[in-house]
Amino acid sequence: MNQETLNRHPVYKQPMSATWWLSSRNYFLFMVREVSALFVALFAVSYLVGLYRLSQGEAQYTAYLESLQTPFAGLSFVVILVFALYHTVTWFSLTPIVMVVRLGTRVIPPQLVLLTNYLVWLILSGSLFCLVGTS
Repeated sequence: MNQETLNRHPVYKQPMSATWWLSSRNYFLFMVREVSALFVALFAVSYLVGLYRLSQGEAQYTAYLESLQTPFAGLSFVVILVFALYHTVTWFSLTPIVMVVRLGTRVIPPQLVLLTNYLVWLILSGSLFCLVGTS
């Protein structure tokens, strides 16, 4: 379409309030999932700051670790953990919908794909816990 046609036939834009996502439970949960990504990013930034401080030497890294010993930091990491778990669970629940796994002509049941995701998550998390816990 050219500009002249667009001017003659304006596109209807339905007005939408800033609180549209509060009108439905599904919309609300969708928005919480989107916001949860920010908390995952906060953890990543915190981790990167820790690596940067480690590269600056022992004194800087020790100061960084001491800054994480405050009640505010502890509460922040609990909130980050809750949002990260929510983000992970909702991501895994979407996997069987967007990723149809086929073996030849057979389609793997979505429940099996979901179960596999959780098992791999559990195995990797347990392995990392054992690895970090023993060092």
